[in-house]
Amino acid sequence: MKKSQIDFFLHAKPNYFSAKTIDGSVFNSQNYKGKNLIIFVYDKSYLKKSESYDMAEEFNALYTEFKNEAYFIGIVEGFVENEKELKNYLSQSDVLFEQIDNTKSYEKSEKLNYNIFCSPAKILINTDGKVIHSSCGGGNNSGITQKLDSIRDAVK
Repeated sequence: MKKSQIDFFLHAKPNYFSAKTIDGSVFNSQNYKGKNLIIFVYDKSYLKKSESYDMAEEFNALYTEFKNEAYFIGIVEGFVENEKELKNYLSQSDVLFEQIDNTKSYEKSEKLNYNIFCSPAKILINTDGKVIHSSCGGGNNSGITQKLDSIRDAVK
């Protein structure tokens, strides 16, 4: 693994990272030290609802249920021809949490380098900064929901 690469594999302690969000603010993972952080990584194509899968709906349901237990950030990746194309993808969904533009094009490269190569991916980093859940694929939230339920139960 490259030194600059962010390790999102299970049991890893990822390096802190920062990047500009789509709304223009800056996300810095160090600001969430001591807090639970959920990171969704997904290709821009998943922003468009298909006949069989609505990623935004799935992730928004997790956000709505667990936004008091964790902070949520999305990382949009993939190749786009230009900013207009990315804006078109973004307009296809109503994601309720902040998103980082990690797409690449002829004019720009990816901002973040990490070791997750599947889409969509769900990563949960606990208050100790350790990845306690890392999974790939959509349509199954049982693993991450179970972890978040246990976090919520521990607070009660």
